[in-house]
Amino acid sequence: MQTEGRNNFMHYTTMIRAKNDAAISGDALTVKLFENICILAIADGLGSGTEANASATVVIKELEENPELELSELLRRSDLKMLGLRGAVAAVMRVCFQRNHIQFASIGNISCYIFRPSEGKVIYPRQMRGYLSGRTQHFVVQALEYKKGDFFLLHTDGIEITDIRSLLLENEFIKLQQVQSSYLTLKNDDASLIAARLF
Repeated sequence: MQTEGRNNFMHYTTMIRAKNDAAISGDALTVKLFENICILAIADGLGSGTEANASATVVIKELEENPELELSELLRRSDLKMLGLRGAVAAVMRVCFQRNHIQFASIGNISCYIFRPSEGKVIYPRQMRGYLSGRTQHFVVQALEYKKGDFFLLHTDGIEITDIRSLLLENEFIKLQQVQSSYLTLKNDDASLIAARLF
């Protein structure tokens, strides 16, 4: 399943594919695009199938019900709701278009990259090890500035990018947004991504 959206500041695309083309993916994501901000989340429930999806969906529902919360609080609340579930890795991001500002927080192996073509640079936000499991944890929110013309990508471990720096080229990033890049490999696993260009 693929979706997309845009406003005057951003164009995003998403993709979710279930392992073995199953009916339910263990990954979940959401993008909430408003006039001045965008808030998004991507989560990968441990394992695959219905039980993994139940864990991943906890994070998505928390963000959709409380988009105004600090990112660390979103993850903390999601973590508390994992008791009795498999658990999940997750990343959340808030983009403020008026301030060219990104907040990012994550736990586990969700990959995140910010591409800055104007400087030929790829930025790797800090990631916290572990997973949401119901135990008390401290989540760190990283603040980053972005420049108009930057791109960003978040994806679960069902996706492999064979040449990250190739995505500094806008035409190659657009191919990625269309899930047509030759540098993108879908593994035999649940796979999902959020890819966006910032204007």
